[in-house]
Amino acid sequence: MTTLRDLKIAFIGVGHWHVPLYLLQAQRDGITVAAASDPSPEAVGAFATRHGCPSYDDYRRLLDAEKPDFVFAFAPHCDMPGLAMDLIERGIPFTIEKPLGLETGDVTRVKAAADKAGAFCAIPFIWRYSDFIAGFKQLVPADDILHMAFKFVAGPPSRYVGPSPWMLQPSKCGGGCMTNLGVHFIDLALHLTNSDTANVLGAAFHNASEYDGIETYASTLVSLQNGATMALETGYAYPMDAEKRDNRWNIVTQDGYYTLADNTWEQRRYGRETERVAMDTDSDSYYAEFARITLEDYLAKRTPRAGLAEMENVRRVLDAINNAAKGDDA
Repeated sequence: MTTLRDLKIAFIGVGHWHVPLYLLQAQRDGITVAAASDPSPEAVGAFATRHGCPSYDDYRRLLDAEKPDFVFAFAPHCDMPGLAMDLIERGIPFTIEKPLGLETGDVTRVKAAADKAGAFCAIPFIWRYSDFIAGFKQLVPADDILHMAFKFVAGPPSRYVGPSPWMLQPSKCGGGCMTNLGVHFIDLALHLTNSDTANVLGAAFHNASEYDGIETYASTLVSLQNGATMALETGYAYPMDAEKRDNRWNIVTQDGYYTLADNTWEQRRYGRETERVAMDTDSDSYYAEFARITLEDYLAKRTPRAGLAEMENVRRVLDAINNAAKGDDA
């Protein structure tokens, strides 16, 4: 029986800031990194030295030489569709970061190729992989949700200047904080309400001219298929110290009010005492869980909890939010 430790796992795009979050689980499970690639010699060299694995500046050379069993794939948003297509054509199961391109058509083309090939592809919509959200869905039926308000504000855009300057170039990233951060909560709203689409009622972006006009603060209001609404704020605006971001939720239901903030989950239900539970509200913590569950799903031949269908649904809503913020009707 094949186990996690038997898999020959490669990391593509190791300069990406999410890579260390995935590796936490690999280290816990004793998983060996078989190979790594990145266009940056400094990034891939440091990674290969740390993990004692072969390094490549071109991921295609890695795939040809190492023939990995599974790949964790990272790339600038504009390069993601091509990378995904190469992995699908080679029959290699993989995960790839969101948003998988610059618009819905990119995701649709990758999904069509993956469906035809029967490919395994998981997307790190990490809240789907948490016991916390699984428990909430058991507690609160989708039709009981009236409104969701999510605020996720991360550090300033300047933090990308050195390690990932493409994140500040619209032609390569496709958008700023709503594209990078908002997709997690678009997916969460769809997931909690058992929806596959949403109607965008309005959106407004604040753009930073010094970073080619990417949005650095963004807000939107959408309605879901069950009649619930979602207000979403995202931003590159949080002055960072020991705390890296502001993550706050309010969920209004038929029978109460639920709040997540400051490492606390609070449940207020009519006729019951308020319950407060200490928990880790730092989203970074859930990437390791995503990595472990994804590999287990692959080995068990299970469909990923979040895959290309979910990415396509989220991307459609994201495109509609972007258009609404621009004042477009499309």
